Parts: sequence; C-alpha cells; structure tokens
Amino acid sequence: MSFDQLLPIFLSSKPSTVPPELPFKFIGGFGLSSKDEGVLMVAQGFYAMFAQAVLFPFLAKRFGCLRVFRMAVISWPVLYLLVPYTVLLPQRYRIPGIYLCLLWRTTAQALTYPPNNIMLTNSAPSKLVLGAINGVAGSTASLCRAFGPTITGFIHSRGLGIGMSGLGWWVTGLICIVGAAESLLMEEPKVHNSIPSIIDEEAIDNRTMINPLSIDAAIVAATRPEDMRPEDVPASLKAFREPDDESAA
Repeated sequence: MSFDQLLPIFLSSKPSTVPPELPFKFIGGFGLSSKDEGVLMVAQGFYAMFAQAVLFPFLAKRFGCLRVFRMAVISWPVLYLLVPYTVLLPQRYRIPGIYLCLLWRTTAQALTYPPNNIMLTNSAPSKLVLGAINGVAGSTASLCRAFGPTITGFIHSRGLGIGMSGLGWWVTGLICIVGAAESLLMEEPKVHNSIPSIIDEEAIDNRTMINPLSIDAAIVAATRPEDMRPEDVPASLKAFREPDDESAA
C-alpha cells in the first residue's frame, strides 16, 4: 500500500537542481506527466496478470508456497532502499531503472499475496473457523490500507522538509525487514481441510445413531393389529418375531 502511495508522488515530483549529499540527503523526482505515469501503470498491470497466472503457479509448484513467500518478502526491504536512488541515475538510465523497479515490485507482490492466502487457509484447524480467520485477515489488511498511506505520507512530507525525499521509502523498508525476519520463523502449515470438521463429525455420528431396525419397529407399532398382514412385516423384523406354537412346543 505504501509503495502505491509513494510511487506516483515520486514520479511526478520535479527534478531537483540541488546537488545531492550522499548517501541519504537528496530530493527530487522524475517529473513525469500523468500520461507517462499512465503508460507505466498499464505496463505494470499487464505484467501483473502474467506474474500471477503463470509465474507464481510455476514457482509454487517447484519450490512450495512458503519458500516463494520468503523469497518475495526478503526482497521488499532491498527494493524500498533502492527506489529513491533511481533519481540519481544518468538521464538515459532513469526510465529503464524505474521500469526495473516496477518489474521487481510487481513480481514480489504476485509472489506474496497468493501464497499468504493459501497458507492462511491451510492453517485453519477447522472449516468452522476459516471464515473467522479470513475475516480477521481482511480487517487487518483494511486497517493497513487506511493508516499505512497516511503514516507514510506524513513521513515523506517530513523527509522533504529536511532534504531527504527517500525517508518514507527507507522507513517502510525498515518495517519490511521486520516482516522478512518473521517469515524466517514461519513453518509450512499442514492442510486441515481433509480432516472432517465438527459439523461433518456430527453428521457422521447422526448417521450411525439412526438404526434401521428402530424405524421398521416404529412403523409396525403404528399399524393396527387387524390391518397387519404377515407379508407386511418388514424383513428386518421377521428374524425377531416370537416363535409360533409349533416352535414353542
């Protein structure tokens, strides 16, 4: 979310004539028009479809969701560190540099969200709590969408005031380092969907509790004796009939 909020500002900001004081003190952007930014976003959208439909399934099948997730999450801090420095590249390399960053970002995003959702679903101990888990995850994501750009925008404004246009990027990169460290502690969740849920178990118990003999006996008991013929007696109950007089004798 912070990347999507910072990138348009970075691309539309006018280049600075103030000499940079490396490594951190410099300002300015690319000075792109809305049309040029739109072309970048369109190219990013087409590649995002390819990455999610082709690249992620291939890598997930080969390496597994957790490894793919780790590779993508670990790359995020490096990306946030490098993006502001693209403005310091020679003029001929600036646009290729920002295209490379967009390619990197779109790839990392395509390799982060799908495995995260898959592992979240597989970690549910039962289908009964799957909706609650997804609800909490969705609420947390919405909370980040609400406060993330606000906080990042505030930090970016403060950075411009002290001559550091990359401050918002670098602070977000530090937060990404925490997420990358947490990914190293994650384990591949076991798939619990194959285990019957509580509802399934109750259904199985109910099926075993219904005795067919009890149903046949109830039908016979509800029928008047004068209306009952021998052939009307269910086969399941004939073995439990009382012995006739000859057998008793």
